[in-house]
Amino acid sequence: MADDTKRDDRQTGESSESDTRSDHGLSDRVRRAMAAGLGVASRSKDDLVRAATSEIGSWLDRLDVQGELAKVLSKMVVEVKAEIRFRPKEDGTLTPEITSDVKMKPPVKP
Repeated sequence: MADDTKRDDRQTGESSESDTRSDHGLSDRVRRAMAAGLGVASRSKDDLVRAATSEIGSWLDRLDVQGELAKVLSKMVVEVKAEIRFRPKEDGTLTPEITSDVKMKPPVKP
């Protein structure tokens, strides 16, 4: 007879107290497992970012920016043309009109 009441409860959609407790326990376990997994993932991400930042920082400390820039610029040809014209305004003051043209040429091979 007890089996009949359990079967009737399942058919009508009602759950017994033990079913509710086991479902609650399962969802609590899932929630705790997810929280632990997310915590581990967050710590791993933080460790990775910290390691990458420290590596990039040490590389930038060793980098000779001035020397590298001098190497690049010494191989380039930059041509600059500028025209400056002064035009008088109605009040008698001069106003400059500036036009410029900048061209980068590939390095000349010896």
